[in-house]
Amino acid sequence: MKTNLKNLKADYELLIAKLVVISMILSLILFFTSCSKDESVTPQAPEIDTQTTKDETVAQSEYDEVLTISAEAVDSAVVGTETVTTLSVANCATVTIDTVAHIINVDFGDTGCTGVDGLTRSGQITINYIGYYREPGGSITISLDDYTVNDVAVSGQVTYVSVQRNENGNLEFSTSVSNGVLSYPDGYSISYESVKTRTWVSGEMTGDIFDDVFQITGKSNGISSTGVGFTSEITSPITIKTACWNDYIFYPVSGKKVITPEGLATRSIDYGDGSCDKDVVVSVGGFEYKVTLP
Repeated sequence: MKTNLKNLKADYELLIAKLVVISMILSLILFFTSCSKDESVTPQAPEIDTQTTKDETVAQSEYDEVLTISAEAVDSAVVGTETVTTLSVANCATVTIDTVAHIINVDFGDTGCTGVDGLTRSGQITINYIGYYREPGGSITISLDDYTVNDVAVSGQVTYVSVQRNENGNLEFSTSVSNGVLSYPDGYSISYESVKTRTWVSGEMTGDIFDDVFQITGKSNGISSTGVGFTSEITSPITIKTACWNDYIFYPVSGKKVITPEGLATRSIDYGDGSCDKDVVVSVGGFEYKVTLP
């Protein structure tokens, strides 16, 4: 009888020991599973790649300036063939107008000249126009010949077609950049192409280039200076205020776009509240970064 009690006691102790071991094992499993779950939901900051954001915005601004200079040159093409030097931004250029062939040449010279915007340009902008760009159906085709801005070579072809006046009476233009390339002295380059709609919101009738406001929608694509391909789409109209050029700010002042660098997450860019500055907010993967454009 005593032997049986001893055996039962031993069996009971062995069972308790096994249960303790099993409990410990289950606790460890639950602990590591919980840790794994916690780690999986912890957000990881994505690679920000600010260079693509900067390059896309710089390219857009460069070709927007070409459009503005060219449009003002066409405004000078009233009668005859003449030489004028009345451009507001590029006031140092020599503008030759041939109203018979409908060709305008804006010549900054081989050594370059500095405009009132503080930028030094060289080379030529050649403009072929049909009709008057401020009237629906009028168009401008722009070619760049050895054109540089602060030693950055700008090439490609730009078109500017007046489409219609919207319900507010504002002119809407279809614009495009094809084979656009910005080449820097250090060997880096930005490739850029775009198809956009440009609305002249205010300043059309004043004759003052520095009070113009444009809103832009559309898409672009290209390759950044670091060799990263990208696509871009404006999700909230981008606003350009030429008044900011007086402060040497040539970037959009408000609006939003999304940029998708090749192999990276899509990020959104917020250009601000309308103030003339170089600051944008880049949002990606739930994170926000303040970026100052060059």
